[in-house]
This record gives sequence, structure tokens and C-alpha cells, in this order.
Amino acid sequence: MERKKMISRIDRAHTTPEQQAAIDHHIEQGYRITNMKETLLHSVVSFTSLEEGSYAVDKALKEKIGNRAKILFGYAISSGNECPICGNYFKWVLEDQLGIKDFDHFEFTDEEMELLDFAAALVKDPNHVPDEVYEPLQARYDEETLVLIVTTAVLTLANNYWNNIVGTPIDDYLHDGHYVERELDIQKAAAEQK
Repeated sequence: MERKKMISRIDRAHTTPEQQAAIDHHIEQGYRITNMKETLLHSVVSFTSLEEGSYAVDKALKEKIGNRAKILFGYAISSGNECPICGNYFKWVLEDQLGIKDFDHFEFTDEEMELLDFAAALVKDPNHVPDEVYEPLQARYDEETLVLIVTTAVLTLANNYWNNIVGTPIDDYLHDGHYVERELDIQKAAAEQK
């Protein structure tokens, strides 16, 4: 969504001590400050809640299901939810961390297929995820992992909605790598593998 009047991004040369502390802490952890984060930083509480929470849950889920499954799950949610920022971010992560530029010669594992089905169901209607989609996850994972999966989904959707509502512009680094123009339909690729 494009907005006629955007919420501004903070001026990094004129931050409050609280904003600067949040920025420094985030960068020290190895994360970049993006357009979304510069906008969120108008409220350090909002920034901390959404970003620090997302990264903490993301790290815990990675330990449970592995990086590849976690990334594919996040991309399936963001692309299905039509979030330009998050969808393009995940395309960048797929290539940067996993070396995936397309799904032409790619095989999803059974676990990944179950996560992709869950992502598609969540995007379609988070209030009515069918039992036949949810029960395979219950059979595969312990309850802690299942809680992390659902929390990751909720936080990914929250990031998606936030960017879509605000109309956050896509970061330059995603344009530079042409991720914005790259077609990468994960649901179509998964359907073709079934």
C-alpha cells in the first residue's frame, strides 16, 4: 500500500538517548536498521516489542526446526500475505543464507511441506486453520516447538500488517539485488511437488 503521507523515519543524526540505545543494542546483535525499524523507532516500546521479540522467537525456532525450514515458513507467510517488504526480505534471506534463487530444482521435505500448508492456511484465514493442516504439526512437534511455530507466525503476520498498513518503502538493499523483481512462488512450487 502506498501512502500519500508516510510516517517519517527517524533522523539517525538526531536520536533520543533511548532511540540510540535501542539502535546500538540491535546493531550489536548483528541486525541492520531498516526502513521499517527507522519508522518503528518513533516508539522505542513498539520497536522493542516487535523487533526484539521477533528475533528472540526466530532464534529459538531455528534451534528447534533448523534454519531452512524456518526461513521457508517465514517466506510462505510473507509472500502469501502480500507484504512487499517482508516478502522481498525473505527472498534476500533465501538467496543469502540458503543459496536459493528459484524453486525450479528444489525439493521440499515433508516437514517443510507441512509448514507451507500451515502458512497458506494462516494467510487464508487464521481463525479457521483446518484440523488436517494443524494435526500433522501436532504429531511432528512437541508443544514447546508448536508454540514457537505459532508465535513466529503471529509475529511474522504482525510485521507484515505493520508494513502494509504504514506503507513502508522497500529498502534499497532489496532493490540493489533485484529481489523486488524476482518471482519466487513458494506455494506454486510446493503444489507442483505434491
